[in-house]
Amino acid sequence: MKNSLSDGTYFTNDTTLAAWLISQGFELLDLDNSNPSSVAFLFDNNGQEFSKAIKLFQLGMATGNILTFFRAYKHLLAKIKGENL
Repeated sequence: MKNSLSDGTYFTNDTTLAAWLISQGFELLDLDNSNPSSVAFLFDNNGQEFSKAIKLFQLGMATGNILTFFRAYKHLLAKIKGENL
């Protein structure tokens, strides 16, 4: 799993993490699929709340609305495949 912070932008190739962040109200800035073996999801690092959300997910303590998460996950998969939404 690749996660990094650069210039206030958070990059991850973890689709599950990206979907959970979206379901928590964090905005997906962009999707980088220039690498055929890995898609990167780009988020704005919104400071402490964003960092706290990442930590909760990494500790296995992520909670939320499962339906909202599942819809975000399906939406991301469709974007990866280039499907029109």
